[in-house]
Amino acid sequence: MSKLDVTIEDGVGQIVLKRAEALNALSRAFCNEIDTAVAAFEASPEVRVILIASALKHFCAGADIREMSGMTHEEAVAEAFVGCVKTLGEARKPVVAAVNGLAAGGGCELVEMCDLVVAGESARFCHPEITLAAMPGAGGTQRLARVVGKHVAMDLLLTGRAMNAQEALAAGLVSRVVPDAELASTALAIARKIAAFSSPVACRIKESVRSTQTGLAEGLLAERERFHRCFLEDDFREGLQAFLDKRPPAFRHR
Repeated sequence: MSKLDVTIEDGVGQIVLKRAEALNALSRAFCNEIDTAVAAFEASPEVRVILIASALKHFCAGADIREMSGMTHEEAVAEAFVGCVKTLGEARKPVVAAVNGLAAGGGCELVEMCDLVVAGESARFCHPEITLAAMPGAGGTQRLARVVGKHVAMDLLLTGRAMNAQEALAAGLVSRVVPDAELASTALAIARKIAAFSSPVACRIKESVRSTQTGLAEGLLAERERFHRCFLEDDFREGLQAFLDKRPPAFRHR
């Protein structure tokens, strides 16, 4: 059964996350489903803008910790595993995100891959990977720092704290904040407005802005390699197990 609602209307390809049993946690199968939908929208002449949203109370709880806890370092390297989607950050077409509730870890990285982010007043953004003796693997150390600056990024990444919608707006992580009740309609209206303009021009604007992100591709590769090292460390295994056991981790700093 699909964990997505995928529709096309007025030039907008909508992907609505609905993995209800896991707060949209990004399992490999779920990521593949999202990646497939993004690739189909990229190839479709009907779609001029992609809109990502959630049907649940929260946007995305991040990587699927239960699945990740059984993964070896060799598997992570062989799969180029990052705990998040892979095609969204490479999309040529403009991508709008409508974020409600929590966007954590890989869910926050998913947001960081988007071009325009509309947040509901309930939205919260965080990178709690360090609490599991882990680190971002899908751009959290790269895209986040480029958007909010080094010091704010370090605060989020090294403490794991959550940033509310208004703080995220002030930091530049989101584009607009609206009441939760208006989130879906506002994000769709923005996506439709962009879709009504010339699609080739919109794509060129995105390409031109993205070209200012110098060194991003190299940084993403280096980040992924550092993320994979976590799978070799005792603290990482302890962090994952402690999360699953719902207890504080006992890190040995190795």
